[in-house]
Amino acid sequence: MSRTMRKMFRAAAVIGAAILTAPSARAQESLDEEVPSPAVTTGAGAGQEGQEMPDSVALLTGGSAGGERKNAFGGFVLLEQQLGAGTFVKDSQARTPYYAWLLSLRPRYYFTNQLFAELRLDLQQELTTSYGTSTTKKRQLMPSDTLLTVKYQNVVRIPGVDVGVSPFIRIGAPTSYESQFRNLYLSAAAGFDLSRQIGPVYLTYTFRFNKNFNKYTVATVPKDADRPVMAARSGGAEDLGGSLATGTNNVSFSVFNSLMASVLLTDEWTVTVQWAVANAWTYYAGPDDLYKAPDAKAGRGQRDVMVGVVDLTYQPWANVGFSLGLSTEQPVKTANNKTIRFPFWDIHTPGDNNSALYFDVFATY
Repeated sequence: MSRTMRKMFRAAAVIGAAILTAPSARAQESLDEEVPSPAVTTGAGAGQEGQEMPDSVALLTGGSAGGERKNAFGGFVLLEQQLGAGTFVKDSQARTPYYAWLLSLRPRYYFTNQLFAELRLDLQQELTTSYGTSTTKKRQLMPSDTLLTVKYQNVVRIPGVDVGVSPFIRIGAPTSYESQFRNLYLSAAAGFDLSRQIGPVYLTYTFRFNKNFNKYTVATVPKDADRPVMAARSGGAEDLGGSLATGTNNVSFSVFNSLMASVLLTDEWTVTVQWAVANAWTYYAGPDDLYKAPDAKAGRGQRDVMVGVVDLTYQPWANVGFSLGLSTEQPVKTANNKTIRFPFWDIHTPGDNNSALYFDVFATY
């Protein structure tokens, strides 16, 4: 599950949404926030004020597990191990082994049992064939953007259908190398969750709109900088040489939609399936650009990222649990733009490590 949040966070980052990003683990986009207290409650009323949801659900949705808290300070820590699909490819020309770890730190302050603020920072490092170029280092430690989220869990319930509405706002600071490379000042997002529990099944829909504020419409790097920005991403690297502009357009705004279903098998075991799509649009490229290729189309570019997660969580103790699962972050369509990809595993280009196995150890407090 943590892979969900990490992956979504990373996806958001790739499309400039904070970044969810990444996609990145139980991440990012999912995607994006999480933590809280213990307990599993079955029945249609679970998740209402004074009641509790399982941590496995709260961590994925970025919500609060509910119930009375003894301390206003809380949080979530997760350590994840990731093994990419490219590790298992038989073709030596396409095989790209990938193994990485991720540490997610998410302290929280609860104003009430339902209203809280969360600060999030992820650290990730690839331990296998991480590239090294003139602007990157092998096995470089990669920080994420720093995200501050304020969320009001179940501020209201829609009568008749018993659906809880949980709005949130988020500000992102450009502490990742990717965001610095793209000259991001900050990102701002707003959205909401719609959730309902029906027996042992917890259903959640998440919507988020993100706006980026960049210095330039394209990614750049100072030519004579004393300390050049290291442009890098998990699983790869960009060698910028000494050029000023890279020609890759920055993302102006994006929209994120996610559907999640968690089945509470017992008080300790939870199975979760999640599918999400992030649509991003670049800054407008006008027709008066002198450097535009003759056949290039003016306007906004669009980038679509799809994330699929299948997760099994085991939480034998009140504040500690484990997750094992599959997470896939990939374009919505294949390279020829004719076929929609299978969302839960990259069967077209496995060597790209779009899909990965993950194992998490998480703790709430």
